[in-house]
Amino acid sequence: MASKFTDTENNADKAPNRKNLLAFFRGTYSPWLIFLLTLFITFIAWSITNKSHQRHTQDLFTFEVEQTLQAIEQRMQGYEQVLRGGIGLFKSSTHVTRQEFHDYVTNLEVDKHWPGIQGIGYAVMLKPKEKDLFVNALRLEGFNEFNVFPAGLREQYSSILYLEPFTARNQRAFGYDMYSEKSRHIAMDTARDSGVAAFSAKVKLVQESGHDLQNGFLMYLPLYRNEAAIENITQRQKELVGYVYSPFRMDNLIKGILLSAKNHQINFSIYDGDSQAVEDLLYSPQIKPDPLSNADIKAFTPRFSVVETIEFPGRNWTLHFRSTEVFDSIVKNNLATLIGFTGTILSVFLLFVLLNIARSSKKERETSAALKVLIDRLKAGASAGIVGIYDWDVKNNILHWDSVMYRLYDIDKSNVEDLQQAWFSRIHIDDQTYVNGEIQAALRSEREYNLEFRILWPDSSVHYIKAVSKTSFDHAGRAIRIVGVNYDITEQKNLQIHLDKQASYDQLTQLPNRRLINDRLKQALAFADRNEKSMAILFIDLDGFKQINDSYGHHVGDWLLIEVANRIQACLRATDTVGRLGGDEFVVIIPAIYQYTEDVANKIRITLENYFVMDNDEVMNISSSIGVAIYPQHATEQALLMECADKAMYEAKKRGRNKVMVFGNF
Repeated sequence: MASKFTDTENNADKAPNRKNLLAFFRGTYSPWLIFLLTLFITFIAWSITNKSHQRHTQDLFTFEVEQTLQAIEQRMQGYEQVLRGGIGLFKSSTHVTRQEFHDYVTNLEVDKHWPGIQGIGYAVMLKPKEKDLFVNALRLEGFNEFNVFPAGLREQYSSILYLEPFTARNQRAFGYDMYSEKSRHIAMDTARDSGVAAFSAKVKLVQESGHDLQNGFLMYLPLYRNEAAIENITQRQKELVGYVYSPFRMDNLIKGILLSAKNHQINFSIYDGDSQAVEDLLYSPQIKPDPLSNADIKAFTPRFSVVETIEFPGRNWTLHFRSTEVFDSIVKNNLATLIGFTGTILSVFLLFVLLNIARSSKKERETSAALKVLIDRLKAGASAGIVGIYDWDVKNNILHWDSVMYRLYDIDKSNVEDLQQAWFSRIHIDDQTYVNGEIQAALRSEREYNLEFRILWPDSSVHYIKAVSKTSFDHAGRAIRIVGVNYDITEQKNLQIHLDKQASYDQLTQLPNRRLINDRLKQALAFADRNEKSMAILFIDLDGFKQINDSYGHHVGDWLLIEVANRIQACLRATDTVGRLGGDEFVVIIPAIYQYTEDVANKIRITLENYFVMDNDEVMNISSSIGVAIYPQHATEQALLMECADKAMYEAKKRGRNKVMVFGNF
């Protein structure tokens, strides 16, 4: 650094400085200059504390939003897995009876494990010539009043055949032709043509009665004939048998999700699609008692709000989050108000004292003592916000720190011989060049000294400091004085790091989550495209995981998922990426050639085939079905490449599980 700092209290010649200080106080304009300076310092302390508080509360609100989004996404992924289990039930049998379907849904314990779902059903597709035979068969089964409704001639019919639990509310939908209604029709076609789950638009469920009306939607998974070829849309349309589906009542669904998320500090509304039109409103906590009326009830004005989008298969939801009165009351900034009020009062009091000094030299000694007391009080007021104040007389190379500055840097004031060296040695070695450059830029009037940097305390702990200052110049443009503040932002930084990790990593396994995996895959595809390289993606699904989860409990299931994650990581190189999509599904990104990809896939399969030993020495075993897709051989777009890997994985399951299947080899 070009300038050398010294501590004022280390100057040997104190008497001349004291006389100069009193002479300065006697000047005509000096009290007002000092008054403006103290107001400026108060404003800086208030502004810094207020901005820090605003950032902190914004981070808290963002964290609540992320937690809610994650809870909704994970719950809907779970519901999709439940429907996939239903598909598996039909795939494993040539005919599923009503009792078998009832037993399957009952054993799922939907109310206990998946609160918010209205039911699980199965709907068949019927040609016009099949409808009467179907109705007669149901009546012979004992449902004498059964009929497909609504009545009328149509080219294609559907009918709800099974719907569990078969409660009075759900019985209203028994026999309903969902294909006759436009929104359901579109969702069913989307699921049929894509081969994956699809969501309907906002609908009024047939189950709704005259009270407690709620908006609803449905999730569909297509069921095709066993062993049928379904590689393209034409084949899927031809081989479609029906749908395993679930209806959802929005209020019940969100209540179940929030119950597990323990989220009570923010409100949100959900809209079907990308707009926030009243007619697209799916859910709002303010709507009572009739959400189907789409009435927009006004509430208090929240301090924080944000709009987010969740992408589901065939449908987007727009979520408008708002802070609640409870949240806003919790995060009120009383500290900034206290600093501003105290600083202003002390500044006015200081002005009064200094004006008295200027009018009367007789009270010089008494006023000097009062001045010292007031300055100490001003410093105490600043220290309440953990704000350190420094004043650097550039012309005379004199630096003054208040007591908070010494605490911020963990420097013992009594042992300081060279304050500049003591300060600079605390700055993290990687930040020293940057800090020195900013000081020199401020001295050259290029920009104000306003930056963040890291410091190291003697115990090796890292702290983050925010430094803000104001530089004064003489008529020749030379820097003569810098007054500023430092304050600790370590907690804010650590919170930001924590929030970033929460948003990108699975909380159970600490692996990258779906969002980060999509980003990593996008980067890997871009790299492969630029360098004309190939890369691969593996979809891994655990065989038999549901049985283990049901038999041993979720805590054992969670332990097993963590062990699986560790074993997969041990099979990979540092350049490979493994992440968890949700449930018992994992994905691996490999920037490698085809031969290595198949080798590592088999290595993972064999590794997961080995026994897992629990703490009580009890052993369990699982296997895995792995699907492999290669870029650019199988697909050049991200979504299509993932779809290829997913199809290959399901082909591995279809062929007996515990296999590796490469897309295109079947």
